[in-house]
Amino acid sequence: MQCWRQARALAARGHQVTILTPWWWLKTGRKEISEEVLIRRVGCLLPVTSALRRLHRWIRRKIRPQRAEQADPFSADGGRLAPPRQRRWRLMALVEWLGHLSFIAESALLVKTACVKADVVHVHESHWIAGFAQWLAEHLDVPVFCKEALGEVLSWPGNPDVPWLRHWKSRRMSCHYLAMTEHLREQLIAAGIPSDRISILPNGVEIPENSASPGDSSLTLYIGNFSQGSVYKGFDILFKAWGRAVAAEPGMRLKMFGSGDARRWQLVARQEKTEDTIEFAGRTENATGELIRAGFLVLPSRVEGMSNVLLEAQAAGLPVIVSDIPGNTAVVQDGFNGLVVPVEDVNALATAMIRLFKSPRLRTQMGEAARMRMQTEFSIEVVAIRLEQLFQQALGQHPKELSCVL
Repeated sequence: MQCWRQARALAARGHQVTILTPWWWLKTGRKEISEEVLIRRVGCLLPVTSALRRLHRWIRRKIRPQRAEQADPFSADGGRLAPPRQRRWRLMALVEWLGHLSFIAESALLVKTACVKADVVHVHESHWIAGFAQWLAEHLDVPVFCKEALGEVLSWPGNPDVPWLRHWKSRRMSCHYLAMTEHLREQLIAAGIPSDRISILPNGVEIPENSASPGDSSLTLYIGNFSQGSVYKGFDILFKAWGRAVAAEPGMRLKMFGSGDARRWQLVARQEKTEDTIEFAGRTENATGELIRAGFLVLPSRVEGMSNVLLEAQAAGLPVIVSDIPGNTAVVQDGFNGLVVPVEDVNALATAMIRLFKSPRLRTQMGEAARMRMQTEFSIEVVAIRLEQLFQQALGQHPKELSCVL
């Protein structure tokens, strides 16, 4: 999402932007121009990889079906940030390896044949692909920037079946890093990245034309991904706190949007006898519309980089309640544009939700402050100007136009 927002913002400022992205679906074109951004989808074997992944998951579910009731809803997924990986079939490991190889080979060919030219390369993830982007930038003889958004920097619990994985991991140490917060900057320095190769650049957000009227609505809203589990999103904390809040204020209502399997948390709502106060609304394609109609957003996460929905809520003029983790406190000032509670503190979260529910005036004040801060510090236009300045500083010149590969 941030890649696409920044690409459009840079293109709107007159720069030539090309996005190299995996070609996962046969139905999508290999090359297109959208909103003045050139999108090239590469990796001729990746549609096969994607299809076999779905088949693999389907077979696993048939062999070892899992029921939502079997999981302990309040286990916080065992307290692990990265659950142990299931062993995969050797055939799938080969399929994944070949898919990644096709992406690497096609991207390299585009650069070698000058089909893709650039003044700057900007990679939006810090796992192995950051090292590959550094290799591309070296062959283009241009600077390379890498965004770091992970709670634990330079870590990646993802697919290990990548050609020359160790090589790419070592190469990524040569990138210029864009840390979203001061906390991530400090972590990068501790991980061995020189401080002069780290800049702070937050996520950007588009400011909607219409804004919320939180004083007119007391609806509590949550938007997130249920598949990330409680260890990331703090669902166990949210539902415990919600039970206590509703016991004190029976008129409170919670609406939850998100992809992934929510059955586990529907079971919790029944156990807590709060199912009549919670609506599990599934995935939404109109998050801004839902934000505008709500009273406040709640985000009790244990782990976040810098949440897009947190920025979107405030850009829409909605106050927020968040846990006091670095990615949240970089955006929310307690008592100004939202409320900040200690992470995993059920009572504090319940108290904060009741406080906003009972005070339309406070919701209005915080919502207005939130929208103003987004406009001045986090709007995608402000972020794009800063990104443009960093690119030009790295080039040692001030060209009118840049050609960027993201």
